[in-house]
Amino acid sequence: MSHLPILLLLLLVSPGLQAAPTQATPLKTTQVNCSNLREEIVTLLNQPPLPSSNFNNLNREDQRILMKPNLRRPNLEVFQKAIKSLQNATAIESNLKDLPLCLPLATDAPTQHPIHIKDGDWNDFRMKLKFYLKTLEIKQPQ
Repeated sequence: MSHLPILLLLLLVSPGLQAAPTQATPLKTTQVNCSNLREEIVTLLNQPPLPSSNFNNLNREDQRILMKPNLRRPNLEVFQKAIKSLQNATAIESNLKDLPLCLPLATDAPTQHPIHIKDGDWNDFRMKLKFYLKTLEIKQPQ
């Protein structure tokens, strides 16, 4: 009788010979549907009280900051901090905690400051976050 099948079995189960995890192996097993997460946040942002008529007048500098790929995470951190000063925003805050899983790692270090949100200003927060989410949708469809 040949010992080849037994040797092959031992090689397969030996811990030293198993393939090491690759960089592509996710550390978290939680799957987040980024598209649904963005839509849910936008739905929450569209609930009353509705903003004034100049809601869509985001200046070009803010648009540029919100669109920069290397500022995605720093901008999200600003939104996560700013939401703490807003009332009745716990559902949005909860969703913002999952949003980092939808962002790619920055390829370059940020060379400028992230977005600024007026403290406690629901309309400023809402307008900028909606634009930010829209840029994520354009950059990373899911």
